[in-house]
Amino acid sequence: MTSRIAILPVAAALLMVPAQGAHASTFLGSPNTAMAPTGFACAMCAPGASMGLQQFALRGATVEAPEDGVLVSASVHAKRIAGTADPQIAVLRPVDAAPGAAGVTVAGSAPLPVTVPAGAQQEVEGLHLPVKRGDSVGFLFAAGEVDVGVRVRPRPDGAVQSFTPPCGPCGSDGGTGVELLLDAVVEPDVDQDGLGDESQDPDGGGLGMDWESDWFEDFEAGDQLDEDAFDEQAPLRRRPLRLLDLDRKRSRIGAIARLRVPRAGRLSVSVTLPAVRRTGDGPFLTILTGDMQVKQPGRVRLRLNPTPAGARVVARRGRLRTKVVAALVPRSGPLKVLMRSARL
Repeated sequence: MTSRIAILPVAAALLMVPAQGAHASTFLGSPNTAMAPTGFACAMCAPGASMGLQQFALRGATVEAPEDGVLVSASVHAKRIAGTADPQIAVLRPVDAAPGAAGVTVAGSAPLPVTVPAGAQQEVEGLHLPVKRGDSVGFLFAAGEVDVGVRVRPRPDGAVQSFTPPCGPCGSDGGTGVELLLDAVVEPDVDQDGLGDESQDPDGGGLGMDWESDWFEDFEAGDQLDEDAFDEQAPLRRRPLRLLDLDRKRSRIGAIARLRVPRAGRLSVSVTLPAVRRTGDGPFLTILTGDMQVKQPGRVRLRLNPTPAGARVVARRGRLRTKVVAALVPRSGPLKVLMRSARL
């Protein structure tokens, strides 16, 4: 392990690269909707009023889609007060509301059921909401029936916009110091078939119908699993560095990353999540790392070990929202780097 590659500086450099062409899933909104809220957004709202909320800015998080894609899932920390009507996760598209002003329109929405009276993380999956670059997500609900958890942030961080639907365009009133406990996952849709390439599209956005049919459990690292990896005539899109899966070990000590590797070389992976601010660890906290020598192109399984700071985090129950950074230094050819959001 003495030749471990330091990939976090590479990841930092990539933040300066334009988002178009990234073709990776993106988490929009709160880094962790499972956190206990410090309050609720609409405690003083008039019952029955139609409400819309949008996270306008949040340090350490992404609030606008960096590329076109499909919103495939969402979660919110919310509580059911009365009634039965489902609130909505909404795709908000920026428009000019008036000369010199800006607003949004609701470009699409889908039910996000909220049923728990005490408040808890509520999730919905299997969505197919088209997203354009620059779109954000919002939450539409009836005051007095549903309320949304929020957490206090040190001002001026955390700007939440509110509006009253239906409206088109919707002007908004802003506030600061608030994190709205709402998030959504946007996946690329390279072949524009309305399916998220990473979790919904059987052919992975054009990679072929059998691109994940030979999943494996016990192959040793570096085994050849894809004949097309050696086909020089195969389209380049069939041979990227690609993250296929990220799972915790059953013992909850570490994790397993499965990747498609296009060339032999040294592979290094780091898993990070937004740091708890009081720790002073900076914008991201590394929780898992691993590296290996890949002997042949194909699918590989890489064991990831927790860092001292990440051991307790990985051992917790529940899903974690993470960022995976993988770097491949091939025996020949240029460095390949992958950044992708993933739930652990």
